[in-house]
Order: sequence, then C-alpha cells, then structure tokens
Amino acid sequence: MNNSTAILRRIVYVIVFLHRVNVLCFCFSIAGSRLRPTIVRSVAGDDDGCGETVPSLRRGTTYSWINPKLQPKEHANKNDSQGEYKRIQFGGCGSILLHSGTSSRSTSLQHTGLSLWSAAYVMSYYIDDMWNQEMRNTEATKKWTVLDLGAGLGLCSAVAAKHGMNVISTDSDSQALVLLEENLRRNYNDDNGCISVHVLDWIAAAEQADTTTNPVFEELEKYGGPELVILSDVIYSATKPAWKALIVLLQKLRSQRMRLQYSNAAPFERKRFDSTNTPASDPYVLLGYTQRRRDMSPQDEAEFFTMLRNAGMEAVLVPPCHIPNAETYMLTTLLELRWVD
Repeated sequence: MNNSTAILRRIVYVIVFLHRVNVLCFCFSIAGSRLRPTIVRSVAGDDDGCGETVPSLRRGTTYSWINPKLQPKEHANKNDSQGEYKRIQFGGCGSILLHSGTSSRSTSLQHTGLSLWSAAYVMSYYIDDMWNQEMRNTEATKKWTVLDLGAGLGLCSAVAAKHGMNVISTDSDSQALVLLEENLRRNYNDDNGCISVHVLDWIAAAEQADTTTNPVFEELEKYGGPELVILSDVIYSATKPAWKALIVLLQKLRSQRMRLQYSNAAPFERKRFDSTNTPASDPYVLLGYTQRRRDMSPQDEAEFFTMLRNAGMEAVLVPPCHIPNAETYMLTTLLELRWVD
C-alpha cells in the first residue's frame, strides 16, 4: 500500500511539474510576441510564399547563435599564432578563405569587426545564390557595384569580388581594415572587377556637406553609384549613436545614384526576390539583422525601424526559403530596406 501511495505521489508531482512548464512556456511566448517589432513586414503577408508563416522578426537571445548540428560541412577552421583562418564553401563562387585574426569569444565591443557573425554568413549565401541564378538565366552577367558598410572581415565583399563585381568595402575599425584588405586580396582575381578598401565614419560622412570630396563617394561616382549596399549585423547597441547618420548616408547614396542614373541611357534595374524590380535610381539595400535581447532593448530595436519609417523607408523580410542554409542561422533575419516614396 505504501509503495502504491509513493508511486501515485510521484505521478502527481510529474503532472504538476509539466503543467508549470507549459504555463511558463505560454507566458514566454506571449511576452516574446509582444516584444516583436511590427514595422517589419513580409511581402506576402503572414505567409512567406514558401508555405511557412513568418513572424515580423525571429525572436532571439544575446548572441548570433549557430546550430553546430546544422552547420555546413564546408566550414573548416584552422588556428595558428596569427589568428584563425576559416574556409567557407559557396555554391556559386566556390571557396572563400578568411583570416579573422582572433576568435569571436575574445572580441571586445570595440573590435566586433574582427569576428564573423551569423549575418555575414546569411548575407553571403543569399547574394552568392542571387548572382549564381543570374549567371544561369542570362548570357552576360551585369557587373554590380557593391558598397559594404561596416564590412568587418569582408566575407560578403569577398563573395562579391569572386563573382567579378566592383567592390568598395568600408569600416571604421583600423584593425578590421587591415584584415579586410588582406581577405579581399586573397579572394580576388585580376580578371574580375575592381576592389578597394576605405575607412568610413558614418557620422562624419553624414555631416559632410559636399560628399563629392569623400573618397567613397568619389569612387562610386565613376560607377554610377552603388547597385547593392550591404549592411551586415551593424545594428546593435554600440552603433546606436550612428543609426541616424547611417540612414542619412543611405539617403545620400540614393541621391547620388538618382543624379547619375538620370544621365544613364541604359539604367540598371535589379530583380528582387519577389520578382519586382528595384527602381534604377534606388540602391538595393540588404540588412542582415540579429536580435540581441540583452544587448538591445525592445524599445531600442523598435526605435531603429521607426527611424527607417520616418525616413520614408520600409524593411521587407526576405523569406528563409530564398536563403541557402538559412536553417543554420536561426536568429538572423535578412531584410530588404526599400524606399516607399
């Protein structure tokens, strides 16, 4: 009899425990849904066009998490006394070898550009697949002009360079600039487009009355402005003082391209993932964004997207089914920043 009572008591304890876990999970899901910004939209509404329901943004934690069980087999890391080398395999441009000079665990807030974050992988897989499809569907691939703002180690820039694009990579971290230039040179072929590396302070560039004297804008001038602007994991608490300057900088890039495209007899329109065209006068802006709940409050997060909306822009979610290996980087979202006027 005592044994039966003990068994029943344990069963009751298990049922009560499971009930409490379910209640907690429900509370957290409600809290998480209330914290999600509502400014980001999906082109197809709640459905992403791939048979999946897409939230405004994926809920995340502090860090750019990578699922090791789903990590592509092509990733190969090698450590030496000078830092860490990473080789990443892509379906279109082939293999990219990067020198990081450090590991992400030891990277300080002042030198976040010395590590590869998940948004760089997501963005790189996306643009590699985009240009690979373009190459298959057209006889002659258009040489894009790519501007990478906050390039860090330059994974996205290296992919663009291997595809033969004209690449202008920028960063404000002097240590990152050294590795950025090294990585671009390592993954660049002389037969491809032109590459260059510049130091760029967003605030200083935004406050500059005459951008024609800025080396970045001066180089973009000869290409007709940027076709693609890459923003890979540049929105977090440490960059908050420069958010307004970044949006002003995007407006200046658009104004430059608009001025130059009006004099271009054959304007170049870029195809979006939803089969619509980016207007020839607008840069195609991609933002790789990873939510960091401890690093940024929900209010901070909403503030950035509100600033975008006030500037006449919107953030459109790129469905995960359009991104190779998207399931590997579960906390990173790829967004298109579009002008709505």
